[in-house]
Amino acid sequence: MAKLIEVEERDLDFIFGKTMPYSLDVYQRDYRWSDDKDYKIVTQLLIDIELRFENNMLINRRYKKDELSAILKDVTENFKAYFLNTIMLNEQGGNIFIVDGQQRLTTILLILIKLFHLGKANPTNGLNVDKLIGEKIYEEDKAGNKNFKISNIDRNEIIKKIFDCTAISETDKSNITQRNLADNYTIISKYYDKYFFDKDGRFDSIKYNYYYYNLSEKVLIIEQIIKDKADVAMIFETANDRGKELEPHEVLKGMLLGVLEDKVKEDCNTTWNIALKTFYSKDKNYTQVDEFFRTYFRAKYADNISQYVTFSGKYHRNLLSNSKIIKDLDRSNPKKIENFIKNDFKYYYNLYLKIAKIAHEESDIYVSSNHANEQSSQFLLILSALILNDPEEDAKISLVAKKIDQFYTIARLVGHYWDNDQRIILELNKEIRNKSLIEIETSFDKVIVAYFNSKSISISTFNDIFTYDNFKSSKFDGRFTKIVLARIDNFLADILNEQSFSKQEKHYFIANSGNSPVNGFHIEHMFANEERIMNQFKDSNNEFDEKQFNEQRNRLGALLLLKGNENISLQNSIYKKKFDSYANSGFIWNRILTNSINKASLKNCKHPIKDSFKSYMPNSEGLLDKEAIEERQQLLFNLIKHVYSN
Repeated sequence: MAKLIEVEERDLDFIFGKTMPYSLDVYQRDYRWSDDKDYKIVTQLLIDIELRFENNMLINRRYKKDELSAILKDVTENFKAYFLNTIMLNEQGGNIFIVDGQQRLTTILLILIKLFHLGKANPTNGLNVDKLIGEKIYEEDKAGNKNFKISNIDRNEIIKKIFDCTAISETDKSNITQRNLADNYTIISKYYDKYFFDKDGRFDSIKYNYYYYNLSEKVLIIEQIIKDKADVAMIFETANDRGKELEPHEVLKGMLLGVLEDKVKEDCNTTWNIALKTFYSKDKNYTQVDEFFRTYFRAKYADNISQYVTFSGKYHRNLLSNSKIIKDLDRSNPKKIENFIKNDFKYYYNLYLKIAKIAHEESDIYVSSNHANEQSSQFLLILSALILNDPEEDAKISLVAKKIDQFYTIARLVGHYWDNDQRIILELNKEIRNKSLIEIETSFDKVIVAYFNSKSISISTFNDIFTYDNFKSSKFDGRFTKIVLARIDNFLADILNEQSFSKQEKHYFIANSGNSPVNGFHIEHMFANEERIMNQFKDSNNEFDEKQFNEQRNRLGALLLLKGNENISLQNSIYKKKFDSYANSGFIWNRILTNSINKASLKNCKHPIKDSFKSYMPNSEGLLDKEAIEERQQLLFNLIKHVYSN
């Protein structure tokens, strides 16, 4: 029976001595080795090779001569080998493709380049650096062009700059492969600059020559040759799905592109790499690539909680187990794979990034509110609702975000937030998948109504939730309260045509800036821990009622939003001392309290809610009467109803 794989033990002299450069197939992952992680993989490789080499020099070295022939004989006959692991190759069409092992081979290429630079710049006692090391790094054509032994369009230019000692700018590092190549060469360069020079700066040529021969003759690799091109994709999946450094999107790429013919594969690879480059430009990593795919597959294919959970890890395995994905991404039908990459993948990853951009720029109030509230489920539900090249794209983005904002905010205000219950999100996901605008709103409201009914809040429509009984106990709730008050102020600024910090600052910043005493936003309790204030809250025995005090002072109607250190400087002052700060605080909700809204703005306002505005002056003791809490709570309820109802 013909062998699937042929296996041979090879030294680096053989591996890098081939006249034909190694190519990387288009579905190969990036060069990911980096010392940025807890495990310093590049430095560790250098240390491992050094330890084996130093042990050879100490124990196994037999000759003390410095002639090259003696050194080579000593290394060849007496030094023990170091096993570097395996590589997997496939030869097709006159090219050698690396199926597995490009991380270590690329790192060895960088090591060879540094050794070449050292050998050219320092005396080597006759070692022919150009022939012995240079020819392991590149092949030179008749025109003098250097073709590096590991060839890929994505990395050739930066490897050339490294080899030529040309300055590398940030623009040269537009993806993680290019960044890691540059950064790892710097690590390797510093390592060897220290290793081959003594404390007086003298280069140790004997050590250098021994080291090079040890590297080329005694660092061994198991070379595996895949005989049949048709087996490459299957073996790539199996070998790489267990790799420590591999990310799921990299295996997914191999699973999909590996079944395509060369021309189509190149086209799809271009589409894929443009996507990766776009993601990388945002955060200088590919974390969001996997988040996108998890979100996409859940949005389109998760029909139960078990499927929803399976997409949280190695989601690519669902290509082999989820019947709907197997049908849509049938790898026995390359045309389906091509269509997915060129159409669905391209459309939905751009949609995903568009949502992120809207959230960051806060160009849609609903998307930005969900972002501030850390409701990342909006990515899932928006992708679920939109069809390929959706003509209602913008309207659906805003509507789905609005419904999530409504549901989350109201559920939390009435004390029935679903927390991390994935079943609610999954139900919404299924209900709105690929639906029209009208169907989305209807489906959302059906789920919301059923949810509140299950919490013993009997309603028939979403707007039925807006009764004061459901909101009279709404209270302080951390950062969430800041967002609610900011949204209220946003609404007030619009109807009064007034300025407010809620219009000038991003809501995400307002919610998350509490640790900054100067520029941050803070919740202010109007009823502070001050004896005269606390004496307003007494029980039937005319004694201070601490429970009543804490319950009342934490109600939404007793809270304000302040910027900077005003909250700190006011501390436990009475209302009279706080009055001017509230009036000039930059928030309309605070200015209603102190009757400091511009009179012309009130006169020109057409919204009937203005008739409910009530201001409060300090009483004879300089205090704010506690009755203001209930009245402000009712006003706030009416404002919430205007902001969050259908």
